[in-house]
Amino acid sequence: MPVAPLVLLQSSDWHVGSPLKGRGLGLTEEFRATRRDEVDAAPERLLRVARDVRPDAVLLPGDLWDAENVPPALFRRLVEAFASLAPSPVFVAPGNHDFAGSGGFYDDEFLSALGLPAWPANVRVFRRPTWQVLPVPGREDAAVTGRAWLSPLLEEGRPLVPPPPRAGVDFPLLMLHGSLESYRGPDAPSGAKRTAPFSRDEILGAGFAWAALGHHHAFDVVERPDGSAAGAYSGSPTGRGLDETGPRFFLKVTLDREATARVEKVPADCRQVLDLGLDAAGREGDALREAALAALLEAGATPGDLVRLTVTGRPGAGTKPIAALGDLKGLVAHLTLRDRTVTEPEAPGGRATAEGRFALEIEARLAAANDDRSRRVAELALALGREALLGRLPGPPPVEEA
Repeated sequence: MPVAPLVLLQSSDWHVGSPLKGRGLGLTEEFRATRRDEVDAAPERLLRVARDVRPDAVLLPGDLWDAENVPPALFRRLVEAFASLAPSPVFVAPGNHDFAGSGGFYDDEFLSALGLPAWPANVRVFRRPTWQVLPVPGREDAAVTGRAWLSPLLEEGRPLVPPPPRAGVDFPLLMLHGSLESYRGPDAPSGAKRTAPFSRDEILGAGFAWAALGHHHAFDVVERPDGSAAGAYSGSPTGRGLDETGPRFFLKVTLDREATARVEKVPADCRQVLDLGLDAAGREGDALREAALAALLEAGATPGDLVRLTVTGRPGAGTKPIAALGDLKGLVAHLTLRDRTVTEPEAPGGRATAEGRFALEIEARLAAANDDRSRRVAELALALGREALLGRLPGPPPVEEA
């Protein structure tokens, strides 16, 4: 008798309770509050998707909340959403932000002492730092291998060496919160900053039918040699800053013994974060504005989106990009404009202006910069120096513009 396909719904890295400060967008306090509400609504959005997908299991590999001091009200929202997912079983593998252990929201005694609801009966939480295998209720042909983080401390050990235990079923599943070494998303760590590192070969060698991965915030697939999917990061479902740009997804994964895994990206966010660049390239007011509109259109910006637009290069004489583009702010929910342009080095008649000489000097430093910090220092020197040369008292840049 053919084995029925196994349907999974996967998500991770919700970071509910995130303060959304220092995310590079320069949000107003009012809009930051709106966006915090949208981040915290990830459980309800998952519930709506689950009603359509009707999964055999929901896999959540970690970082459901941002810190252990998340308000109890947000925990209640999680519990209520998970209970509404029944009869679908929900598997949670706590990560380095929502780590398990005593005195936290994965601790039943802690919940009872605060008068908070217990985890629903359909939720299976991995609470040990060692690997554990749990069956999938209603599917004797499927089982999940997972483990928990017990603290936020950096973990340097390789979690897939040796390979975790795997159930002898048609669909052995793995849940892992850690750093895939070949991941190249905007939030990719480097060197010793990788936590619980593992390689593509280690994932494939472990022999699971599917690996639900958490920790990184962009969608990324681990492929087998034949190009089929062996596992994936769903990425965070809500864009919180410039390291979480573009569309955000939940994943519907369909496993069939007779075919390769089918991975479907289900939209998870009500808006997107976009980080765009624009070369001024001699353009004056109207031409610069038209180029900016084209950049927004090409990026697929919608009225609900959050956009940072960085203008570089040398605009037409006398053109001030911030003034020329200011009226674009009404086209999206939030627009941050960054002026990284340089001014014309010569005044009419061929004599170099003080601003021009200054700009040329900083341009030379930018060209010679060999790391991000040096480039950023030069960019800030240009922005603040121009303000001073125009007779305006320069001040420190906003924190979120750093």
